Amino acid sequence: MTTILFITGTDTGVGKTQVTAGIAASLRGSYSLWKPIQTGTTLGSTDADSYRLKYGSGTDQREEDIVSITLPDPLAPWMAAERASQSIDYQALVLEGQRRKKEARILLVEGAGGLAVPLTDNKLIVNLTVDLGLRILLVARPTLGTVNHTLLSISYAKQHGLQIAGIILNGYLSLEDPALAENVQMIEHYGGIPVIGTLPWFPCTASTEEEWILWREKWSKIVSSSVDIPRILPE
Repeated sequence: MTTILFITGTDTGVGKTQVTAGIAASLRGSYSLWKPIQTGTTLGSTDADSYRLKYGSGTDQREEDIVSITLPDPLAPWMAAERASQSIDYQALVLEGQRRKKEARILLVEGAGGLAVPLTDNKLIVNLTVDLGLRILLVARPTLGTVNHTLLSISYAKQHGLQIAGIILNGYLSLEDPALAENVQMIEHYGGIPVIGTLPWFPCTASTEEEWILWREKWSKIVSSSVDIPRILPE
């Protein structure tokens, strides 16, 4: 039986890729990665999510096997495709997702932005998540405003019948900041979803293979000690 997790965020830039890579690295190879679509980059670029997923996780998957669609403009997929004079075949993505679900023991799927991001002119990211029957892991900021953004994302997911496995607050600057625990308390109280981990700001400046190995070892230790991974990916 395949265990599947769709990693989404309350916004773009909250660290979905870094969190996904860290979870994958902590699993030590018993997983498969999928990024249905990425924008604002080119395949092979060091700033591409697919590149950072590959080297941040240590997977043997080729970068072109991780990502399905890459578009150059930093826009929502629908508009990025329009700018590139391309169209996104939504049904093809659904079929690919179904195939990947059958082939992997653990499948980690990273979305683009949040759930309400336009994928095509009549489909949002949330539609792909629903059509593939995926549980979601919600990555949020730890800073001021995150309670509002997170509760709105929880409400939106529940409206679409999605199961939320948990929430991760990513990127705190100080564990001693009382606002961090207060945000966790408010999100759990009003959202009814557990915050299964809080992660520090841990920038990645790796460029060589050796640097990626060192960064990956450090980050995966932080993630595995700070996130209740068995809760979201039970054996």
